[in-house]
Amino acid sequence: MGFNDDTTYGSADPHGKDMAFESGGYYAKPVPIRISKSLEPLPSLLVENQMNLLYFHHFINHTARVLVNHDCERNPFREILPEMAVQDENIMNLLLAYSAAHRARMLNHPEPSNRIAVWVQDVFPKLREALNDDPNTVSDSTLAAVIMMASLEVISSGTFEVPVSWQSHLTMARQMIIQRGGPKGMGRHDRVAYFLSRWFAYLDVLGSLSGNKNDTPLGSFYWSSENASADEDFEIDCLMGFTTRCVGSLARVSELAKRCEPQRIDEEGNVREGWTPSPEIIEEAVELRHALEEGLLGRNIRKGCNHRSSTSSESEGAWDATEIYATNELFHWAGLIHLYRRVLGKPVMDHEVQQAVREIVGLLYKIRRGSTAEACLIFPMFAAGCDAQDEGQREKIIERLRSVEGFGLNHVSSCYQKVKADLLTPYQVPKISTLMKSVWDTGKPWESLVSGEFFG
Repeated sequence: MGFNDDTTYGSADPHGKDMAFESGGYYAKPVPIRISKSLEPLPSLLVENQMNLLYFHHFINHTARVLVNHDCERNPFREILPEMAVQDENIMNLLLAYSAAHRARMLNHPEPSNRIAVWVQDVFPKLREALNDDPNTVSDSTLAAVIMMASLEVISSGTFEVPVSWQSHLTMARQMIIQRGGPKGMGRHDRVAYFLSRWFAYLDVLGSLSGNKNDTPLGSFYWSSENASADEDFEIDCLMGFTTRCVGSLARVSELAKRCEPQRIDEEGNVREGWTPSPEIIEEAVELRHALEEGLLGRNIRKGCNHRSSTSSESEGAWDATEIYATNELFHWAGLIHLYRRVLGKPVMDHEVQQAVREIVGLLYKIRRGSTAEACLIFPMFAAGCDAQDEGQREKIIERLRSVEGFGLNHVSSCYQKVKADLLTPYQVPKISTLMKSVWDTGKPWESLVSGEFFG
């Protein structure tokens, strides 16, 4: 089977740093399947099927690592989500589908579509049943399933027999969170709800910034942290890669961009010459700019991740801290690019726009190649790449995007069919870099060229 089924579960090392498919990496030799005993008893879906067990193992050890900006001891995709999955069949089926799609792309194999179809065939009926049973209550498991469907649709579109976009899944999740009282009712006191609120926030805010046809995110006032302590407000979140305060700032950028877009871009998809925002928009944008700039200064930023294992070396800790701070800065600079270009209407050659591009390209040197942080930096790389005018900057960003394509993320590269020697042969075409090159070639704003991509 390509893995060692002599050891089905036992004491796992879920925090090993080997990448799965690099030279000498995890899949270079038979894989012992080790699942933490804390997850027992495992459901029959895993115990009675070795391949399912392999996919569960792959999710915990590999897929979960590329879903967070900083993979530490408290990665909720390795800790909380598997705990939920062994208790809930819907979540387990979605987790296995997620893992199978990711593993196939990393191995450059066709997705096991029949196997995935069996896993997900009952997801929609069971969700409807759960919602109908108690329409006034949204459980953690129901909300998790809907958020997971959005995330799965991003990395593997067309997974479900019923064609539902990731945007539609997010809309449903947004309604559920509002029904539960908003993110403020999903605080740190409840580890599961807090994890779901952060996962949703990342998808919701970056999804809304990924194009003019996407919904406005949950109102930025939902993400405001007036009642949070200073520590919480300026703590860099390991899942998202930026501070809690930055979530609200990015949501506000999206709201303002959507208000400006109908006036800013004409019917042909070009920016209207001479367009400027209204005085009210400018006033809001200046305030928002100050908030993003304050986040860059780092005066109030809490020290980096405090979940690091005591067995980690000093050099690992230093690299972790460097990446954590750099990632937070990258998202703030990307937010400023969106604000400058989409709200304030600054031209591409404006010195502040180009300064932000230079800062992002420079910060990429602080992100290790093949790291989990690199896998989650599509948003700032795309923001800077579209406005980069220097050939060296463009090459640097394209090079790093190619590195991320190897992580098995479908929203970075898409499988098409190519006729060669009378055969239909699958090959990989980078979605994000192709879109970026279209911006360079046409001079059009990327907002008029997107077609449902997710930049995160």
